[in-house]
Amino acid sequence: MAKIPGRLIVDLFPDGMVRIAFLASVELGEEIPLTAMDLDSAMDIFIICGLMPGEAAALRRTLKRDRIAIVDASVDEEVAAKFRYRRP
Repeated sequence: MAKIPGRLIVDLFPDGMVRIAFLASVELGEEIPLTAMDLDSAMDIFIICGLMPGEAAALRRTLKRDRIAIVDASVDEEVAAKFRYRRP
């Protein structure tokens, strides 16, 4: 399965919810964010998006400290499809 390069843009809300958006380097349609209920759930999504556990932990620390983080990532086509909406 092909990998799609792009960036994960992640922000932490005051109530603990985490919004995760994948912006592909190539035009794939309109991107929509995923929402995780907390940082633990977000960690699982980070790993599904191709980050190594150490990278996911570093992203979590940055997110907890700064409330927003951006990281380069290459995700599988199937995962990238979860982040986009295609008009009929």
